Amino acid sequence: MPITLPPLTRRDWIKRGTAAAFGTFASQTPALEIPEQVWVLFSDTHIAADETLNARGVCMAENLRRCANQVLKIGQKPFGLIVNGDCAYLEGISEDYVTFLRCMQPLREQSIQIHCTLGNHDHRTNFLNAVIGPPPPNAERLMNVPDKHVATVTSAQVNWILLDSLDLVNKTPGMLGQPQLTWIERELRNSPDKPTFIVAHHNPMQASMDEKKKGSCLQDSDALFDLLAAYPKVQGFIYGHTHTWLKSKHEKTGLPLINLPPIAYTFNPQSPSGWVIVRIDADRAEFELRALNPAHEQHGQKHVIKFV
Repeated sequence: MPITLPPLTRRDWIKRGTAAAFGTFASQTPALEIPEQVWVLFSDTHIAADETLNARGVCMAENLRRCANQVLKIGQKPFGLIVNGDCAYLEGISEDYVTFLRCMQPLREQSIQIHCTLGNHDHRTNFLNAVIGPPPPNAERLMNVPDKHVATVTSAQVNWILLDSLDLVNKTPGMLGQPQLTWIERELRNSPDKPTFIVAHHNPMQASMDEKKKGSCLQDSDALFDLLAAYPKVQGFIYGHTHTWLKSKHEKTGLPLINLPPIAYTFNPQSPSGWVIVRIDADRAEFELRALNPAHEQHGQKHVIKFV
């Protein structure tokens, strides 16, 4: 099943009384050029139960609120928003997700579809219980892949296949596992024939990495990318985890890779934090960095993937 935050009802919206403070898309002055279809990508929010908590000199909840407010000012409602893992601070405690949902509330009040993947600092059960509530007693959740939460999100322009690379909570390496790889192949075979992006939290393993880096990334990368290479409609792999904004290529297959910036802290103080707006038309996808520091030299930088 997908991890999709349900939009708030109008009753919820009025009861909370916060929507007016953020405005609506119709009332905002367009700040960005809006093409045929717009998506928004977040990653590595690292929200703690205490929304005043700072890590590495950053208040993560404040950063997420700022990013959410910026999304509401782009002049057009995004087709969807994907949060690519590490929604929670360290161990995915239940209270982390309560704060995460509170920070995302202004977006939900505008009925934006929000889809989440899981990273190594998340906890499946705690997140699902916070988002949709626990299952009935003695009942199991229906899942497309046992103990993994995956989804295919499709639109007129693009498919997004959302993966679950969480292996062990608060342990760095990621793993898909054979059941998920089997599901991916089935989705690629059966999904609409249109440009497709694969989204997972962990970065792929590359032959040129040293052993330390290989130990912290997606451990079954080779099996995944061998599979992806067999489907020409796959146009790129989107990941987070490294807290770095970067476009590169998979060394073996040549598949384009987009590394999303963190909304929380960066590991390199020179790197930007922020979010990404994706503009998609018939022949390409443009990924633009919206840095939280608009004076950063990479703010507004665009990475383009031309469809082949």
